[in-house]
Amino acid sequence: MLRVIIFCDICNPQGVRYIEQNRSVQRGDKGGRRITDDRAWSESSLEEALNEGWHHKDGRHICPRCQERHPK
Repeated sequence: MLRVIIFCDICNPQGVRYIEQNRSVQRGDKGGRRITDDRAWSESSLEEALNEGWHHKDGRHICPRCQERHPK
């Protein structure tokens, strides 16, 4: 099985992923957001990420939080 990991091109352009440092889901944060530096990723297909609120345009992936922080 192929694992697909999508990284936010705004807050995580280096593709940093450390699962043990995720924010807690109970705090309302999406899985795949780091406590230490708030970098985001989604371990899912592009279709699933889009259903979770991610945005994909012009080859860039943008997490829901960055969409809120940087509206166009």
